[in-house]
Amino acid sequence: MTTVRIDWSMIFFALAASFVGILTIYGGSPAGVVLAKKQFLWLMIGLIVMFAFAFVNYQTLGSFAAIIYGVGIVLLLITLAIGTEVKGAKAWLRIKGMGFQPAEFMKLGLIIALSKYLSIREKKIANINEIFVPFMIAFFPMILIAVQPDLGYAIMIIPILIVLLFLAGANANILLGFVIVGFFSLFVPMFLEYHKYIIVDDIVAALRTGNYKLSDAVHILGFESWRYVDHPSDFAGIKPEALGWAKATLLKPENIDLFKKTAEFIFDENKSYLRDFLANDKAMIIMIVVFGVIYGISTFFYFYYYKVDILKNFGIFTLIIALAFTASFSLRKTISFKPHQVIRIVSFANPDKFPKGAGYQLRHSIITIGSGQILGKGFGQGDMTKGDISFLPEWYNDFIFSVIGEQFGMFGCTVVLILLFGLVGRGMSITWRSKDKFGMLLAGGITAMLFLHIAINTGIAMGLLPVTGIPLVLVSYGGSSIVFTYAGIGILLNIYMRRFTNI
Repeated sequence: MTTVRIDWSMIFFALAASFVGILTIYGGSPAGVVLAKKQFLWLMIGLIVMFAFAFVNYQTLGSFAAIIYGVGIVLLLITLAIGTEVKGAKAWLRIKGMGFQPAEFMKLGLIIALSKYLSIREKKIANINEIFVPFMIAFFPMILIAVQPDLGYAIMIIPILIVLLFLAGANANILLGFVIVGFFSLFVPMFLEYHKYIIVDDIVAALRTGNYKLSDAVHILGFESWRYVDHPSDFAGIKPEALGWAKATLLKPENIDLFKKTAEFIFDENKSYLRDFLANDKAMIIMIVVFGVIYGISTFFYFYYYKVDILKNFGIFTLIIALAFTASFSLRKTISFKPHQVIRIVSFANPDKFPKGAGYQLRHSIITIGSGQILGKGFGQGDMTKGDISFLPEWYNDFIFSVIGEQFGMFGCTVVLILLFGLVGRGMSITWRSKDKFGMLLAGGITAMLFLHIAINTGIAMGLLPVTGIPLVLVSYGGSSIVFTYAGIGILLNIYMRRFTNI
């Protein structure tokens, strides 16, 4: 008879963190009482899911990796087609009143798929050519999540991929190249959107003397004006009164032309060679083709004529540049950034510039977490979450860590971090002690996912990172998040148990 060995410390860390979250939500406000009861129900469902995954051989998941990945892709496509839009992102599917976030499923499904592929290609993954397939496996869901748009979850895919490739034995220098590609692919479109954002006031001022109605319309719409100017055909056939006066005014063909000419004039008056180069489609395509050809030629000569490291390294360098330009160009052409996403980046650098706008959440998060001082104001005694409209928006979700700081002080925040990083520590231990490559990669990917959620959410709450809408695992309110997090923990428990069996 085989003895079942369960990692009770991992279950303790997870449950304790979840109960702290429920307690914090319950004491946040009268509305929090209802949310806490719902969260407790989701916790019960999550525990059932956890034990289900804990006692189903994780190798079985590997057998269905392609199917799980395919289901995730289909769910993301369905979400883009008929999903419910919440806070500007079409990221939810509603089934009989129940909300479901496919990105949470896809995140776990992607880890399973990548782990299975990398375990199969174990002996060849050090070859740079072998990295292309896992890159594409991650690229498709990343794009589908990004166009919702949910950049927070989309960005998380990149470090998870890097961690899995590293554990699989990929060359560290090559992985550094992929980090550069990921950074460049996000930097370029955001950099260009930022430049479009900062000239809106100049456009308003320039239009004031010649077309005061258009000037007022642009002033009302702000950065969102670019949405209608860049994609006027998206609004064809919609009655002007349904759009509002400002939008209807801007959508007139002659006003769109005037807006573009004014913007072009302002850009010409404020030269930026980097901005103009990155915004030039022809220049970007030429760079992609040139460095792609150089990579092809250098690789050809390396394999067939000169087996020298300098030629190989030069080929890798040119490939990284080609991929960086390709990724940034593709992202810019496929994703239309929402105004709030660009403003979040701008406000992160200087939240005081937007005291009543984009910087509001960041400012009030820092105020909330600091107001609890060492021991906090006490359970249910927080001021920032009270009333019909709380001073801290999304306090029960994105900024739950700040509310913990207000109610329980630095002591409470420290306890939560110990619990969550204790969970990550157990995940790391299971990763290194897994009995096979697939188990090691699967555990490592799930652990990386948990760590990223914790690091990003707490970093946002303390003003160290831009606001991206990443929940604090097990603590923030949210059914999809807690259920799939416990599914991941169940897989970790399974990998731990299988170390002591021969099946």
